[in-house]
Amino acid sequence: MNLLQKIRNSFTSTDETVPAAASFATRPDTIYAPISGMLVSMPEINDEIISSGLLGDGYGILPVGNVIYAPATGRIDTVTVTNHAIGVLTPAGHEILIHVGIDTVKMEGKGFKRLVEAGDQVVAGQPLLTFDPAAIAAAGYEDMVSIVLFNPEAFSKVRHVGESSTLIDNRPLVKVGDPLIVAKL
Repeated sequence: MNLLQKIRNSFTSTDETVPAAASFATRPDTIYAPISGMLVSMPEINDEIISSGLLGDGYGILPVGNVIYAPATGRIDTVTVTNHAIGVLTPAGHEILIHVGIDTVKMEGKGFKRLVEAGDQVVAGQPLLTFDPAAIAAAGYEDMVSIVLFNPEAFSKVRHVGESSTLIDNRPLVKVGDPLIVAKL
């Protein structure tokens, strides 16, 4: 078992209860990391649609946990039937897409549990969904988490601020609640 797998296993919960909320300071113009892990640039994501920027601008995260937290305060705008993706609309107009895994739509919801519904109001750090990394791996897919600002053209300035002085495999290590994107009108 390699170091990354040991870290992942230490953060993966098998408890069926709703995970505790994460607590972090927020600003209305900022999108935060929905999960801890290693940060990946968009072109490095092994999904042609996401990596090309067709869905917007953002990051990938190689996760070390299995809980996706709200990256900002807002309303759940979109949920997929397969529970592998969720959208959040913030009061500032950010349309945020969180997508768990590469091609995991083919798992038809197995290994995913949604904790919120479309229309729910959420606060930054609230658990949105959980996933089973072992089930994703067993199905032959990657568990890369993509976080995308779906409407970057609606903002006059979009800055990538995801960084860390802690590196693993030359990638920044981020934790839930670390700022990733600042988008201002």
